[in-house]
Amino acid sequence: MTSHLIDPSGIWSQADTEAHLSRCPLPVAFLWPDSRGVQRAVLPSNRLSKGYGFWLRTTPYFPELFEEIHQIIAMTPSDVVMTPEWLAAKLHARRPQGEQQKLF
Repeated sequence: MTSHLIDPSGIWSQADTEAHLSRCPLPVAFLWPDSRGVQRAVLPSNRLSKGYGFWLRTTPYFPELFEEIHQIIAMTPSDVVMTPEWLAAKLHARRPQGEQQKLF
């Protein structure tokens, strides 16, 4: 008989996060620092073939954003309704504070 402290069937995976984001992408007006530190909308520039979640997980333009989202969702109780606006508010609350330097 084996004893498990955590039931692996109940663990939220990165594939679950990817699927959730493909169903419920971040709001169009949501801004996040890109790879250069410039605040910009988290939107793909081309048509998506594998979904928004896949794009966000694999894009180099928003480093660590997918992982941040995954951490938020994985720690959220299952009875919480995770709307795009709810997720954007959670990300905003966890956003590193400070002033962005102007590039121009």
